[in-house]
Amino acid sequence: MLSVLFFVSLITFIQSGTFLAAQGTYIRNSESKKGRQEIYCDSVVKSAMVVLYSNPDSARVIVENALKHIEDEENSGISRLYNTIGATYHLQANYGQALDNYYLAVSYALKMNDTIRLADVYNNIGIVNLKTGNYKDALEFFLKAVQQYERSGLQRNAASAYNNIGLLYNDINNSDKAKQNFQIALKGFKSLGDSIGISAALSNIGLMYSNTLEDDSTLSYFNKAAEIARINNNLYGLLISYQGMANFHLAKESYKIAYYYYENSRDYSRTINQPYQEAFAILGLSNVLLAEDKLDEALKFAKEASVKADLLDNTVLRYQCHEVLSNIYEKKQDLEKSLENYKIYSKLKDELVNQTILHQIYNLEISTLNETNALQQLQIERQRLSISKKNNLLFFIIIAFALLIIGLYLLYLNYKHIQQSKLQKTIIGLNEKKSRAAIEAEIQERQRIGKELHDGLGQMLSVARLHISVVQQKKHLPESRKEELLEAAIHSVDEAFNELRNISHNLAPSLLSEKGLEEAIRSLSNHINKSSQLKMEFEAFGITEGFDSLIEHTLFRAIQELLNNAITHSKATIFTVQLIKSKSEITLMVEDNGSGFNVNAISNLTNRGINNIRSRIENLNGTIFIDSMTNRGTIISIVLPTNKLDEKTK
Repeated sequence: MLSVLFFVSLITFIQSGTFLAAQGTYIRNSESKKGRQEIYCDSVVKSAMVVLYSNPDSARVIVENALKHIEDEENSGISRLYNTIGATYHLQANYGQALDNYYLAVSYALKMNDTIRLADVYNNIGIVNLKTGNYKDALEFFLKAVQQYERSGLQRNAASAYNNIGLLYNDINNSDKAKQNFQIALKGFKSLGDSIGISAALSNIGLMYSNTLEDDSTLSYFNKAAEIARINNNLYGLLISYQGMANFHLAKESYKIAYYYYENSRDYSRTINQPYQEAFAILGLSNVLLAEDKLDEALKFAKEASVKADLLDNTVLRYQCHEVLSNIYEKKQDLEKSLENYKIYSKLKDELVNQTILHQIYNLEISTLNETNALQQLQIERQRLSISKKNNLLFFIIIAFALLIIGLYLLYLNYKHIQQSKLQKTIIGLNEKKSRAAIEAEIQERQRIGKELHDGLGQMLSVARLHISVVQQKKHLPESRKEELLEAAIHSVDEAFNELRNISHNLAPSLLSEKGLEEAIRSLSNHINKSSQLKMEFEAFGITEGFDSLIEHTLFRAIQELLNNAITHSKATIFTVQLIKSKSEITLMVEDNGSGFNVNAISNLTNRGINNIRSRIENLNGTIFIDSMTNRGTIISIVLPTNKLDEKTK
């Protein structure tokens, strides 16, 4: 299966500018108006920004037409126009053309001695190098940008550049350096009260932790970023946080949760017209479905993402789509289409490799421009060298590609055989565990019922029998004494009936059968709240009709088991139950403020009944999520998919 797409998306909006693409491509939205030509350039860039994300080609046409009408080349706005054209190519992953235009933007910024705009372009060039793995040059340009921003007092811009440096160190797995720079960026954004920047920095820290699959730290930072974005109605920041969480859960093989976050990311992308992010979210959905072997649905999403990639003309997005399509067709045993898509994927990726080779030449030109000012000669030399290197590289790529295909095919056959063996062993092990858990649950239930019958009902009947036997054996007892013994026997029989009714109610509450799960839980809540030991709260959402009796009994039993744990073990004072019914699933959330427990030791918690609940839920194709720590309380979520439940209970 294709590895998860960890797409780093730091797009922040700063008061005087907009950051585009993956690591923060910078374009200014407003400038001081020094002349008519600069005002005209500002207007052109604002018009291009309207369609930049949805149609980079149209944005580029707007700017290129404007360049034809520029009369005064002594105008710092020209640098901004070329920077914008570079951003359009950047969004399409056409890094060679992007660098061409960033290079021209640098030349005009140097000509006008505009150090702030020069820093903006340096930042963008650094991002191109970062995306193509040229980390040394990327760091050099980011540091130049930071230096100019800090000298000019542009703290927001500097914080964003530190964010980019953090992403660079994260790419090369230097988590200490990455965290250090993310923290600098976060501190800068916090000092300015920039909630959008704070959300972006927190997302990046979450991304850093996700590389090591550290659950608590990763989800904590992503959730913080999402919450800040939600409070400030920053839908872009929210969809980026959701994408990060989706990628993390996909890597953890939590496919239902990953699908949920990819779906939300896609919907928010559509709301704010972000087709680039929408395509990545759709591709994420395809990866989830591919992992679950839902190949037809995965193929549908992959094709949809591919169409959007072609419309955007984004090379990276296109080759990733073809890689996913190749894997889907491979699983569908359509090897011809799989190979066809793999060839396209390899071709597009090789084009990016060719661009990467040219970056050192671009960077050399930019570094020496201030000293030589020989722009035309350097461009000619760059083109000659690039053609020569492309020809040589193409020859070696063809040979390497042929050998690679053969090697990959042999590795694939071996890998497939190993995975099939592991899968078979895993299925057998899971079935054994489920069977054992079901038997243990049944034995425990029988033991509990037997104890209640023996200790409660049996004792009462024994007392009644004793009274009756006295009347039978001692026939000369006074009538008053006989009547007293018979009344005592009748009283014992009445208590036995009440005890039998209570046992029967606990096994199968009549209210559950007559009025359904919601009323049964409310009745249980009212009964619990009569005591001062524990307060039980219950809320229901979307319950318009009853469920299948097996589902209702399973959920009610789970609530009883968790309530017993809260009273007996965790010493909780508040016990909250939420029952939510949506179109596709039923969700039960139970929370208490008790002592909690160590989730890692859950396999040993047989006395808490967690394993019994898990067995019942998994038998209905459901999932159970446990969030608990010692001295922090417990949250348990149970999700039952309604479509699978209908099939299971027929």
